[in-house]
Amino acid sequence: MVTIKDVAKEAGVSIATVSRVINGTTRVSEEKRKRVLKAMQKLGYHPTPRYGKNGQLLRTIGVIVPNLGAYHYPDILSSIYETAFSNGFDIMVALARDKPIREKEILDEYFNRKVDGVLICTLKCDEHFIQRFIDSGTPVVAVDHPVEEVNIDSVNIDNVMGAYGVIRYLHKKKGHKKILHIRGALNVYATRDRERGIRRYLQKHKGVEVIMSKIAGFEPEHGYKAVLDHITPSTDITAIFCVNDYVALGAIHALNELGLKVPEDISVIGFDDSPFASFTVPPLTTVSQPREEMGALAAQLLIERLNSQKRSVYRNIVLPTKIVERSSVISLI
Repeated sequence: MVTIKDVAKEAGVSIATVSRVINGTTRVSEEKRKRVLKAMQKLGYHPTPRYGKNGQLLRTIGVIVPNLGAYHYPDILSSIYETAFSNGFDIMVALARDKPIREKEILDEYFNRKVDGVLICTLKCDEHFIQRFIDSGTPVVAVDHPVEEVNIDSVNIDNVMGAYGVIRYLHKKKGHKKILHIRGALNVYATRDRERGIRRYLQKHKGVEVIMSKIAGFEPEHGYKAVLDHITPSTDITAIFCVNDYVALGAIHALNELGLKVPEDISVIGFDDSPFASFTVPPLTTVSQPREEMGALAAQLLIERLNSQKRSVYRNIVLPTKIVERSSVISLI
């Protein structure tokens, strides 16, 4: 069995230096840190999770969410809590308020408090900030966030195929040939993946045009302003694909102000299947994503790592989406 002493010998440093690297201290030069990490990788050395003084887990999981507005993250968080609680763990929740610098501060705080593991929802700061958790053996699971290097577990939805399916639905099933897409914030991976899905469909199918909105965001005001920016009463755009249901609310409001009826004059489809989607006028056709399942799976992955002494491969779980048909999209065929 490889020990910390073996790592120190391979890297040509002291055991104390290896310990400092594992514990994330800054009192190690970058050159020595890289040598230690290279030696750990070469020898297959994996630090064990950090435990309390009695040798037991602290039974606490740190969770970072961008915000608790709307329904998306509260639904994920609620499911994380239920799964953690049923397995005897408490959760510590911190809000990043969509600020990368705040995410870094939270990660620093969680590391210093020595939580058993960390669940990160939609991280916006550089991924290297979580490296010291990985180096110290503290499990990390990303939720609703892609992982560039496969060194942590993650749970996501298939945003690419979700958006691909929307354009296919509007074009092939409903006959729409000119579509406005109201984009989400461009620094969020889900926005970029959904646009990738749109482009993928357009590459394979001719005879359909998708206009990308100049205004981008996730709030009703973004949908409202985007419609006023692109739509006129004489528009030849026949359908609007909104990045989420909140944006669809603003879009429908703006269409009403323009004297355009949904779906008779222009169809609208959202993304999320929010709690209010079935209560809009008309009821909103949208894309369902399994938020509760995402939270439960992420918590389960983390707890399995904490309870297991074995080093299993990292898992990237991608959940499918589905279109929920209501009354806001009309067929032109």
